[in-house]
Amino acid sequence: MRKFVIAAACLALAACAAPGPTEHVTTIPLAPADAATGLMTGPITQRVISSTTPPPEGMDPVVRVTLTHADGRVLGFQEANHTNDDLAAQAPGGPLAQAMGLFGEERPTLFHAVPATNAGAPFLCGAEGPAALGIYDAEDGSTMMVGLKSGFEFETLADGTVAPLPFSPDHVCARLRFRRG
Repeated sequence: MRKFVIAAACLALAACAAPGPTEHVTTIPLAPADAATGLMTGPITQRVISSTTPPPEGMDPVVRVTLTHADGRVLGFQEANHTNDDLAAQAPGGPLAQAMGLFGEERPTLFHAVPATNAGAPFLCGAEGPAALGIYDAEDGSTMMVGLKSGFEFETLADGTVAPLPFSPDHVCARLRFRRG
């Protein structure tokens, strides 16, 4: 009887932790590609969780990313695809690409931190963790990440165009390079 109760409790916990039937989860092991990344994080696991249910008309799907350190600490982020400023920050050659050191037509993806999942002991960007994260997956199997202390800000110019405000390099709190797989 005792084994049955333990087995039932394990199954119940597994059901709570498993993604819902309307979510697709991709797990990617990331190995440091340089010494600085190795010292800062060591190997981590990236999980990308996306909805398989079509979003309501006019809405973007919610994409979440979690980074898990080898010691179990987790950082959570949500894709920044819901505002015009978020989309402008991710433009090819835009502010996020520049902060990441990409100056071609690369299009990195911006993620905002989910504070509820980052409480505790973040493993990037000091005790408070990053406010935002830029991720770029290159064709050569490498992944670049940049941790940001704050998001990007924009202003509307007199001619009606939108331009990013200058972004200080001090706002970059981590530059990481990984090999996927």
